[in-house]
Amino acid sequence: MSTKGYPLRAARELRERAVDDAAGALAEVIAAHGEAAAVLAGAEETLASHEADADAFERREAERGPSSAAVFQQVQHYREARAQARQQLRDALAAARLVVEQRADAVREAREALATARAEAEAVERHEERWQGERKRAAEKKEELEAEDTVQARWGRED
Repeated sequence: MSTKGYPLRAARELRERAVDDAAGALAEVIAAHGEAAAVLAGAEETLASHEADADAFERREAERGPSSAAVFQQVQHYREARAQARQQLRDALAAARLVVEQRADAVREAREALATARAEAEAVERHEERWQGERKRAAEKKEELEAEDTVQARWGRED
């Protein structure tokens, strides 16, 4: 339907632009959420690999049996370094989970914003349709009155 002459044309265009902007914003936050989820999956995989390596090392050490004090000290330093690395990986995993949760919240908010923008655009569109309908009915009524006047002028008044 044409918006020519519609007094709220600018409002309709703004609402339509708001829908487009909200849809674009939603696409961006969905992509960002996907990226964060990929980082989280990588962090989980890295931690699992690290823990598997540490378990394998501990099994090898248990199989090797007692060793010298120097070897024991080296193994202890290695274990401490592995424990520290494990904690850093766990911290990174927790941070990645937090980012994923925040991005999921952003996706929900963007979906709500898009729904609101669509509802507002539809409200203006319905208003325009009603406005157009009223104009059409007024034009039809005017044509009917003009036709009656023409008939009455041509054939005379019947009172």
